[in-house]
Amino acid sequence: MEEEKGAVVRNLIEMVNEIASISEYRCTVKKQYCNLARRLKLLIPMFEEIRDSKEVVVPEEMVKALKSFKEALESAKELLRFGSEGSKIYLVRAFP
Repeated sequence: MEEEKGAVVRNLIEMVNEIASISEYRCTVKKQYCNLARRLKLLIPMFEEIRDSKEVVVPEEMVKALKSFKEALESAKELLRFGSEGSKIYLVRAFP
C-alpha cells in the first residue's frame, strides 16, 4: 500500500509539472487557464509532503482519493492543452 501511495503521488507531481509546462494559451481564455495552472502548481508542496510522510498505515481511502484526484488532473491537463493548442473558433463557440 505504501508503494502504491508513493507511485500515485509521484505521478501527481509529474502531471502537475507537465501542466505547468503548458503555456501560450489563446487570448480568449488566457487569464482563466493561467489561473488554473498556477493553482494546480501550488499543490506540489502538499503532494511532496504526502510522499515524504513516514506513516506506517496508509488508509485505503487516501489512495482512492489520490487516484480520483489524478483523474481530475488528467482532465485539467487535457483542457489546458486544448486551450494552448486547440482551435480558436471552437474555443469561442464552446466557452462563450
